[in-house]
Amino acid sequence: MSLPSHQRVSIVMPVYRLADDIGRNIDRVVRAMAPIPDFEVIVSDDGSDDGTRAAAESAAADHPNATVVGHEVNAGKGRAVQEGVAASTGDVVVVLDADLDLPPEQLPGVLHRFDGLGVDALVGSKRGSMRSGGYPWLRRMLSRIFSFVTKVAFRLPVSETQTGLKVFRREPLLEVLPAVEVGRYVYDLELLVRLKKAGYRIAETPVSLEVATSGSSVAAGTLWEMGRDTVGLWFRMRRRQ
Repeated sequence: MSLPSHQRVSIVMPVYRLADDIGRNIDRVVRAMAPIPDFEVIVSDDGSDDGTRAAAESAAADHPNATVVGHEVNAGKGRAVQEGVAASTGDVVVVLDADLDLPPEQLPGVLHRFDGLGVDALVGSKRGSMRSGGYPWLRRMLSRIFSFVTKVAFRLPVSETQTGLKVFRREPLLEVLPAVEVGRYVYDLELLVRLKKAGYRIAETPVSLEVATSGSSVAAGTLWEMGRDTVGLWFRMRRRQ
């Protein structure tokens, strides 16, 4: 269950304030990727102020295929992804949230499905895992509302855009990612909208979720920012039609 041997896979892990866990998480991703012949792990620190970068660098020193990049000031997950992708070298790029809410042990299977589908982007869908119980009800409700709004507004061929596990072919990603303007929560949505607008093929696949690691609260400021950026993206895309 692996990609063709000539394809190199880059795992880009955006991270913010995860000093206590990032070392173990890097080790876990490296172990999970063992079935893949050629891979690298790029940890991109989004200006953490709790020692995350130092902890990541210490763990990466034990793995020749792991690298840590980042910036000094917190700029948002989207900017961390952009920096991580710029440092990557893989033919296939996986963006994986560094908190590992989405277990890395499923990565070889997801990559196998990506290769079989022949698409340009494969988006993880955690809806089945959310229905299985234990996922905070407020997060479930907000996720469904956001998914409905974005599907109607942007006509994307996926049911979710915010799941922190996505796979991309390198060329389409490098073409579109530099144009993404949103730096924070809605960067995933803008990236997929731009890929669709450029004519690239997008599909989704079910992924498993470790519910115990997911937070139950959503800050009002986060909701406001997501709503504002989603509306702003809709208007920008409409003007460019």
